[in-house]
Amino acid sequence: MCSNGGQPKAARAEAELAARLAAAIDELAVAARADQDAAGPDVAEQLVRAWAVITAADPELAARTARYSRS
Repeated sequence: MCSNGGQPKAARAEAELAARLAAAIDELAVAARADQDAAGPDVAEQLVRAWAVITAADPELAARTARYSRS
């Protein structure tokens, strides 16, 4: 039995990031199924939120992506 009564802080944070990312992806899927304009501001905002979750989960991925875009 765990004495702290729950998940360790890091595991909770990881689970929260995963849930936020899943929600952002679900929003994008709904937009795609609704045939919304891919260049529309709503879809762009959803992509920004999804990318923010991804970079929070893996900052090194964001750094690598920035390096790739400069090449």
